[in-house]
Amino acid sequence: MVQIGEILKSARLSKGYTLDDLQQMTKIQKRYLIAIEEGDFEIMPGNFYVRAFIKQYADTVGLDGDRLLGDHASVIPEIHGSSLTEESGSFSPSRSETKKASKKTNFNYGGSVQSQLPTVLLAVAVVAIVLAVWKATLSGDDGAVQIEVASNISQTTLSSKETVSSSVEQTGTAIVTEQSAQVTLLSAAGGYAEYDVTSLSLPSELKVSAVAGGSSWISVSVNGIVQEPSGTVTSENPLTVALPLNTSEIEVIVGVMPATTIELDGTVVAMPADYQEIQTQTLSFTVKSVE
Repeated sequence: MVQIGEILKSARLSKGYTLDDLQQMTKIQKRYLIAIEEGDFEIMPGNFYVRAFIKQYADTVGLDGDRLLGDHASVIPEIHGSSLTEESGSFSPSRSETKKASKKTNFNYGGSVQSQLPTVLLAVAVVAIVLAVWKATLSGDDGAVQIEVASNISQTTLSSKETVSSSVEQTGTAIVTEQSAQVTLLSAAGGYAEYDVTSLSLPSELKVSAVAGGSSWISVSVNGIVQEPSGTVTSENPLTVALPLNTSEIEVIVGVMPATTIELDGTVVAMPADYQEIQTQTLSFTVKSVE
């Protein structure tokens, strides 16, 4: 049987297209087009993209992509989505869940301590007042003692309320303060960029859109599983992907980098330095859990 790569290459040449022409038309990187023609599927970003790129290549050069995939199914890697789903669902409990539970516990404990402060301070004041009364009784100065007792009780109560109020305000500030996601570009070369993501509060979302008047082809994977839908995005029709609690890896394949905007939990992702020269790129994000 004639190899699928030879069929595609022959169809491309018959159309008079160069690999550079096809890259512009399909938005698939040239190195992936060469890999398809040579049958070298190992360098592709995943089995899903092998099939998707072959179909897009075939349709562009005038062939029936679905039929071509069916005729050569034995040599094209299969997509094993079910095993990945089971594997990704095995995380229990997640670090994010543990962290949230810890925050809740700390808050309740702090509230309990604050509620006991007035009682403790009042008890200390009462003991001091009793001692003062006893000493004053021995000296016979009862009137002065009564005035001092009333003054001490008033001051102690006021001090207790101020202490509790101050503690509540400080605790409230600590609870409201939240860190936004930090996205750091580690490396970028040959159309592949790697990022580290910290302070990401899961569950969250990834949003991909295009600049005004532009469009781009997008595909997103979370923990190795391709998310639906994928396809063309515009400024009016963005793509939003939910990120579950067990998110550890995110991969975004972008067809037209200069026209694309990516936001992770509201944080705009910095583009690779070569995003103007290499339009079709793969962006890989590793989510670092906060201890």
